[in-house]
Amino acid sequence: MKKNELAEVKKLEIKALLERVKKVRLEVAELVMDKNMNKLTSLKDLRNKKKDISQILTVLKQKQLIVELEKSHV
Repeated sequence: MKKNELAEVKKLEIKALLERVKKVRLEVAELVMDKNMNKLTSLKDLRNKKKDISQILTVLKQKQLIVELEKSHV
């Protein structure tokens, strides 16, 4: 995920982030199947998708913690 894509992800709402994680996880599953059937030419694609998932989940967790902190201070 490029820096500008990460900036876009940071602007998304929690629901949109969850949808994005689902989408990328499906892509990872397809890449794993391709790898198992020897159709995958580059393992970098798989590694990059996994990194994307971790970055999205990190942003999601940050947003959830912010919401939780706002609720506790009110």
